[in-house]
Amino acid sequence: MEKITQIPSHLDQFADETALIIIAAKQEGRIFRASNGELEMIEKFRIPTPHFSDNEALPNERGEQHNTVQVKIHHEYLEHFKNALHVLAPMLKPTHAYLFGPKHTVDELEHIMKPIFGALPIKTIIGIFTEESPFELIERIMN
Repeated sequence: MEKITQIPSHLDQFADETALIIIAAKQEGRIFRASNGELEMIEKFRIPTPHFSDNEALPNERGEQHNTVQVKIHHEYLEHFKNALHVLAPMLKPTHAYLFGPKHTVDELEHIMKPIFGALPIKTIIGIFTEESPFELIERIMN
């Protein structure tokens, strides 16, 4: 867990709630906790792209190597989120979740989150948000 910052007063303060703000992209993710005027980055990660020399290619994957690598990265990415959310669930006890990312990714994350958090209200915002600050994302939640 990282430094806690104050949410600017003109933004939602998440009073009397604990919100998870999750930013998902192709290979990177960020998880924040927002509650009672404070914002805390819980985790930031990136799944590296494996690089193969000609002799290290995946067996029997001539011509399909790129797709196989992308599937492997995506699986590892979702597993990372699943494991992180399992660990965080009992500590954070969120009351709401906000997912930012491409449609297919937020759909998969919602599917992962249901058994972990139960009937947690989840709002999804579709798009690519890796370059936006968490405060810009909170503005999007308010709109």
